[in-house]
Amino acid sequence: MENIKYQVFISSTYSDLMNERKQVLDILLMADCIPAGMENFVATDDEQFNVIKKVIDLCDYYVLILGRRYGSVNETTGISYTEMEYNYAIDKGIPVLVFVLDDSVEIDNEKKEKDDIKRGKLAEFKSKAMRNRLASIWRDQSELMGKVAIAIMQAKNEIKRPGWHRGNDVERERLLKEIDLLRKENEDLRKGVELHDNKPIDFNGIFYGKEITLHYTERVYVFTKDTVIHEKNVVTTLDKLYQFVSLRITGIKKLSEFQEAVSGFVSGYYVDTQDALIVRNKYEQLGLINSFVGKDNIEMIEMTDLGKDIMNKLNQ
Repeated sequence: MENIKYQVFISSTYSDLMNERKQVLDILLMADCIPAGMENFVATDDEQFNVIKKVIDLCDYYVLILGRRYGSVNETTGISYTEMEYNYAIDKGIPVLVFVLDDSVEIDNEKKEKDDIKRGKLAEFKSKAMRNRLASIWRDQSELMGKVAIAIMQAKNEIKRPGWHRGNDVERERLLKEIDLLRKENEDLRKGVELHDNKPIDFNGIFYGKEITLHYTERVYVFTKDTVIHEKNVVTTLDKLYQFVSLRITGIKKLSEFQEAVSGFVSGYYVDTQDALIVRNKYEQLGLINSFVGKDNIEMIEMTDLGKDIMNKLNQ
């Protein structure tokens, strides 16, 4: 097995979860990972947050621990720095592992959020974070440690990341072979695109009335071991979905904002990430939207002139 170490960013509010952070750090070290928690560097302004973003950029995985506090709020964004870190990791496509404290567990009052507005923001944040595939609920430190250990092993096995490793001749040879394979695959894809570009597209036939099935999961704001989360498949058409989504993606949007727009199509539910990406791909192939890499290497979405024209026609 290759001697690769993975860097993991630990994110949480600090004073209320100090012991939990230390335990998670120890677990990650035992899992042969490099913890990157900013223990003595808490973001309190945009300049400091920019430093934290650079650290997150270097990480292979991102661990989020949520208790009952929301944390310090950025005056510009109106959300906490912890949530800003989470949003940044999601936008950069870094695999996220989420661990939320069971809402039925009794804790000391000083570890609870006292501000009503912050409590509401925390509930929204938890609901969003728990959508991740590698998300779970914990009741005490022992359970948290066990779940972190299992989740990081699962993530390393299922979600391949570059990691950090010593360079050697064998590794260099392997990388050169991979680069050569990627080069050939890219050439094949380029040729395929050229052939595809020369074929006329039957826009009406593959857009209007074209059915698509999306998987939605209920938005939940209170999490305990007894929480039941409902799921359902929703069948719609590309034009009906675009009629709704297009009004919510005017201007330049992040890919995560596009997903949220698709989620809003079904009130009280959110769409699976994979399904949102399928929708993105279909609309891009139809020439309705363009995707590009924006600031901080985050994927952005923008409607084309055709997309705007179709939006206006559908919403007359």
